[in-house]
Amino acid sequence: MESKKEGLSNGCLWIFLTFILTVVAFGVIKFAINLPNLITLFIAILLSLTLTFKILGKPSIKSILFNVTILIIVFSGLNYLGGFWNEIIHQNDTAVFTEEESVATDTIFENNNIIPVFTSRRNWKDNYGNPYTGNLTVRQKDYDRLKNHIATFRYGNEPNFWGNLYNYIDEKDTPSLDLVMNTFKEIHAEKKLNQMEFAEMVVSCIQDIPYSFVFQDDCLPADNYEDAIKDILKDCPDCCIGDVLYGVQNPVSFIKNLKGDCDTRTMLIYSILNYFNYDVAIANSDFYRHSIIGINIAATGKNKKYKGKTYMLWETTSKHFKIGVLPATSSDVKHWNIVLTSK
Repeated sequence: MESKKEGLSNGCLWIFLTFILTVVAFGVIKFAINLPNLITLFIAILLSLTLTFKILGKPSIKSILFNVTILIIVFSGLNYLGGFWNEIIHQNDTAVFTEEESVATDTIFENNNIIPVFTSRRNWKDNYGNPYTGNLTVRQKDYDRLKNHIATFRYGNEPNFWGNLYNYIDEKDTPSLDLVMNTFKEIHAEKKLNQMEFAEMVVSCIQDIPYSFVFQDDCLPADNYEDAIKDILKDCPDCCIGDVLYGVQNPVSFIKNLKGDCDTRTMLIYSILNYFNYDVAIANSDFYRHSIIGINIAATGKNKKYKGKTYMLWETTSKHFKIGVLPATSSDVKHWNIVLTSK
């Protein structure tokens, strides 16, 4: 007959205790070091196994393999459901424009001249609760020069229309985003961020800006649209800007008015991360009628393979979405296509 301790080490109590210790260890490691989820889980399981062995005794090799397999399946399921529950919890998080979201007219002193600018003071937290503050600023003269430049875009019969358009916008706008880049440089220097933390800081800054529709036609009253659009516009009638060619704002215009939908946001993030030498991509989906960002970086979650690289997908239209976590309504990666990469 097995001893009592050996029975405990092979039974449900062993699984339960290991699960609880793994959850605790995962949370502590993630908070303290913020490693990728897969690495964090691996370390957490090793630590929990060590503690469980000391408390309940060591089970048979067969039981260890069986129980660890169960733990991996459970955590994989929880990771998948995380994106679903994240969407359910935050599906009504669409922000309404307030005084805090307004863009002010200001001036800066540059090259012995007083230069008018548009600026907004941003205060936000990333998806791990780290607070940041900084100004998003563009010169008025740059906005006036670039606000309608998309109309000069010319394309022939190239199959990748959106990729060519985004690349054109990036090349035109990036030199005039230098004040925005300076803000992120200052945050990087002050906080001493690593590569993943810096990307998280940039993306969460744009996620924090309230969502607005950008239509090629005029904005109409809410009742003229399908339910998904109607519900947002009823709560926030100002969350719409119309008469914008191709339904996408260039980054300088977005900074000027803070009105951005999916590809307006991905376009700005792409330009910023490209400037800071990230291997970044824009992924579009005709099926979902949506656009998201992709980053070739060590992480776990939803991703898209493209030309031998793995781009981690990242939702940008709402707060609380971490890298690799997509809304349940747009999570099938087969419907996503990479349309532009920086490298």
